[in-house]
Amino acid sequence: MHIHWPGGRRAAASKSTTSEVADGLPRRDIGTLRELWRFKDYARPERAPLLGGVAMRGLQLAADLAAPWPLALVIDDLLKGDKKRGVLHDVADWFGGSAVAMLIVAAVSVLLITAASGLFDYLGDKLMNGAGERITAKIRSDVFGYVERLPMAYHDKQTIGELTSRVVSDTSRIESSLLDLFTDLIPAVLTLVGTAAVLLSVSWQLGLIGLCVAPLVYITALHFARLTRRNARRKRAASGDLTGFVTESLQGIRTTHAFGNQARQDELFGTSNEKLLRLGLISVDLSARFSPALQTVSALGTAGVLYVGGYGALHGWWQVGILVVVTTYLKNMLSPMKTLAKLAPSFTQGAASAERIAAILDQPAEHLGIGEALPARVSGRLELCNVGLDYGRGPVLDGLNLVIDAGERIALLGDNGAGKSTTMSLIGGLYRPTSGQVLLDGFSVPDLPEHWLHQQIAMVLQDTFLFAGTLADNLRYGRPDATDEEVARVAEAALVSEFADRLPNGLDTTVATGGVGLSGGQRQRVGIARALLVDAPVVLLDEPTAGLDVTAEELVVQALTYLVKGRTVIMTTHQPALTRLATRTVHLRRGGRIEEELPVPT
Repeated sequence: MHIHWPGGRRAAASKSTTSEVADGLPRRDIGTLRELWRFKDYARPERAPLLGGVAMRGLQLAADLAAPWPLALVIDDLLKGDKKRGVLHDVADWFGGSAVAMLIVAAVSVLLITAASGLFDYLGDKLMNGAGERITAKIRSDVFGYVERLPMAYHDKQTIGELTSRVVSDTSRIESSLLDLFTDLIPAVLTLVGTAAVLLSVSWQLGLIGLCVAPLVYITALHFARLTRRNARRKRAASGDLTGFVTESLQGIRTTHAFGNQARQDELFGTSNEKLLRLGLISVDLSARFSPALQTVSALGTAGVLYVGGYGALHGWWQVGILVVVTTYLKNMLSPMKTLAKLAPSFTQGAASAERIAAILDQPAEHLGIGEALPARVSGRLELCNVGLDYGRGPVLDGLNLVIDAGERIALLGDNGAGKSTTMSLIGGLYRPTSGQVLLDGFSVPDLPEHWLHQQIAMVLQDTFLFAGTLADNLRYGRPDATDEEVARVAEAALVSEFADRLPNGLDTTVATGGVGLSGGQRQRVGIARALLVDAPVVLLDEPTAGLDVTAEELVVQALTYLVKGRTVIMTTHQPALTRLATRTVHLRRGGRIEEELPVPT
């Protein structure tokens, strides 16, 4: 799957790292819509419906601008007796030109104009909102795919809840902003611009009086937009923290129950929840003040037009109908101004979410490929040349040198904290070494395409994770195109069938997330079967029997005996039963020093 981040993601990555703040957001005073504009390339495939939607909005605006004229016709022609020429007069003349005919034409015109406006409004909403939904779905898909492909060094610094909040909640905020953009902002801007133009053409004097307050309206809107954007940023960060805390608490629910510590968790939740509530109330207050302030400022223009226009009408400078049209247009302009005022919180929240999404997509990716042809299958020779790794808390490995020939089975021994699991993670490409090289058949592991790499290196972790689905689905996780016969064969070899045959639907039995209901040994056998199905030339076993009882350990070791045949194997273990599967033992000391390498006696 290719993840496309429009707008030059890698160039932005180098800049963003120097301007990060504690909540993970870049500290940049940029316009609200400019953050959303970074996602503009996602709109390119939707240009046709978007342009069609804009056209419908233009036709709707034309209908709305025509709405006051039937009333002006009635006032000037029927009440004041000022006979003018125009389309409505010509139509009325077809029906005799009488006062009743004029009223009928005016009434029917109102109905037709309203119906046309409603139709164009419907078509504009349908086209533009549909485009917004498709754009958001693509953004959400790319964000999830990119998060999955970010290196483990990034995931180690993030909480699951925080990332979940960004992928789900923040993309939903962007969706709301895009829908508001297409449904409200664009029509509001078109209405303001179009109404202002027609207003000036009808009476430039009255139009200028009504529009003289535009700078005040802009300054007021800008002031509130800055306040709401700053608060929205803090609110989204607080929401992410709360989501992370809830996720962590539910993951550790057994520990909470074991220590009876629910009151402590309630207290911690209350602190985060109170912070989110406080920021939410500030947001409500800003939103509530925004619209009245904008209406008050804009009312100054309407009041000026009403006074000057009324005075002019009394002295015969303007027709009463023109004054009615102008004041109606000014009133109509107030509605999109209100809309823009109400949109400010939505766009500021969307901009804050866009920043958080961009902070993910700006992260540099790994395993981008080496630009040369790769073999379908490697021999399995591994070299660690002066390898060092620092997680940011001091070096875990420093100057590790180790050569493993193809077909060797290495038992990597050492004290806890010596770096055994770290060494396995480097070989498996989960981390990029801080210094030195990790080579697989001469290829640099961190630079290899990830999918190809994991067809060459299979991993059986200490705690095999099962996804929600059937046992067969979980066996196919590393190779989704495997046939039923291949799945059944590896299930038999890894002794998965030993317990699956006792389940209601065998390998088609559905298991819950995490493999709830299966024992640790059964989950490990599923992990071994996965590795068998991948048929990789290199296998990494990270404490595969840790925490198992004697019976479960014997079954797992029996399954592993089949897995290790004819492959390069590196295993970390303290169990003699596993050590006997090795052809050589390597003792790793703290810092990456290898003290001794001994062949395993046969």
